[in-house]
Amino acid sequence: MNIHQWPDRQSGAALLIALIMLLVSTMIGLASIRGTTMNEKMSSNMYDRSLSYQAAEAALLAGEAAVLANPENAIDCTIVGAECPPSPTTTFTSTTTDWTTVVDPDFKVNDALLGSTPQFYIERMGEVGGTDELGLGNSANCSNYGGCDEAPPTAASFRITGRSGIPAADGRSVVALQITVKQNL
Repeated sequence: MNIHQWPDRQSGAALLIALIMLLVSTMIGLASIRGTTMNEKMSSNMYDRSLSYQAAEAALLAGEAAVLANPENAIDCTIVGAECPPSPTTTFTSTTTDWTTVVDPDFKVNDALLGSTPQFYIERMGEVGGTDELGLGNSANCSNYGGCDEAPPTAASFRITGRSGIPAADGRSVVALQITVKQNL
């Protein structure tokens, strides 16, 4: 006599477990692909930003060389009625008015990777230096004590804004940087 009685039909538990395991492994694979794709996008964006940052630095250096070579190229913000905003109003728009394109071979950039050429904008902020640069001549101490001889300014101050290129509709990263340069008079 047979002690174990096997049922005549199978219940299909092995098939159900195999399908669940297949579903779990598919979900893990899809999550892995999604994570890899996201990492690739982040890496690409970081590379694009790095290229743009280097191009903006090249534009600043070219602008500094230009202002030291010929300070008359600057837009004068010291005249009455002139207003210099914290950054030029066209920094992140597609217009190129008053922006100078970097063409000097000493400031090499890869235009093919950037899609455009770096540019700079120079503003003359005024004259600085001298013994009364901080306005000490107007204080009560200056009237009561000696030492406020009000020597003339000794340097011109320029603000240079560099951007990595012309902002375009292609979604490329645009980096804008600013420096202040003092040129002795």
